[in-house]
Amino acid sequence: MLKRVFTGMLLMLLLGVGLAFRFGGGGSAMYYFPGGTVFGDLKNINVPILNLETFESGIIVFGGYGYGGVPGMMYSGGFGFGGEREYTTDSGVYKVTIGGGFGSGLKRYSFGNVTLNAGLGIGGIDLSIEKKVNEGNTNLSNLQNGDIEGYLGANISYFAVSAELSLGIQVSFIELQVGVIGFAGYSVDGWTVNDKPLGGLTQDYKFLLNYALYGGLGFGF
Repeated sequence: MLKRVFTGMLLMLLLGVGLAFRFGGGGSAMYYFPGGTVFGDLKNINVPILNLETFESGIIVFGGYGYGGVPGMMYSGGFGFGGEREYTTDSGVYKVTIGGGFGSGLKRYSFGNVTLNAGLGIGGIDLSIEKKVNEGNTNLSNLQNGDIEGYLGANISYFAVSAELSLGIQVSFIELQVGVIGFAGYSVDGWTVNDKPLGGLTQDYKFLLNYALYGGLGFGF
């Protein structure tokens, strides 16, 4: 997961910093993945937890983006994000982590200081869910005995595509963006524990379909 996030941040630095909005730009962004379901049993935060209501509040993650190109044509660049949140349920405390990185193409339509941006991307999304165990066991003996406080969990990696639509407002060399981005993906291995398949699942989690709302602050000239 971290590798994809760092890749997205590197793209931001290479393509965004110091470029003009006319030729490119870059900055930081905040993404909100809502809870609940997309349709049927397919959850927007697609993790194997029975008490789905706990995840209605979603997850906020942070990242960055960057792009560059020729005015009036397509721009290319990328974005990355990552974050986590703890949830307390009847069966214990869980930590859900989500992260991703994408290379993307972007088309910008300018109307004075306002821009309409539409983009498509290819990359990947990682999800993990971990349960907090042995809370309070923080002695050296707990480490030696293998029952120290920590997290045990499973993870899944998706090859994914993205589609985004956003509005930007430019003020001098600063641009504020708000938009929505959707993801669709497929996992070859599904949920795994130490590279071994996670058993006992009641549905197939290999397909991903979710979305996020985001806001960004970019810099250029």
